[in-house]
Amino acid sequence: MDSLDEAQAAADALKVLIDSGLHRKAERYYLNLIGMIELKRKNFQTAIQYFEQAVAFLPSQLGPEYGQALFFEPLATAYFESEDLDGAQREYERIVSMSTGRLIYGDIFAKSLYMLGKIYEEKGMKDEAIEHYEKFLSLWSEADPSISEMTDAGKRLTSLKSQ
Repeated sequence: MDSLDEAQAAADALKVLIDSGLHRKAERYYLNLIGMIELKRKNFQTAIQYFEQAVAFLPSQLGPEYGQALFFEPLATAYFESEDLDGAQREYERIVSMSTGRLIYGDIFAKSLYMLGKIYEEKGMKDEAIEHYEKFLSLWSEADPSISEMTDAGKRLTSLKSQ
């Protein structure tokens, strides 16, 4: 709800619960939340450090129930917003390469295609950008056309194809 103070209080309470529990790898939830707070504050490098620590706590044998996309997506966003296109590309590609995770987090999968389109476009990789915008628009063909990513991807695709 855009209240960083409330988010910080929730993170502090979560940390107390985790520290008193048996599952140390649950620390990933705390680190992810703190990373999101730092991302909202536009402290990109600090956010990236927290997100990378959170990812390091993910179990080695991942099933979709672990929600790995929920950890990779904010990391990718932090890289993108810090203008580290290579880091963002690496993390978004990790999301789109997930097999079963896309079943539960299809929205994150689809938006990752859109973001990869933006990254490739910024890198001057026109064909790759077109491919990812088309995949994104195809997946969300039945979505509300007023969704900002839908209108933006459509405009960007039209512009790239007219060049």
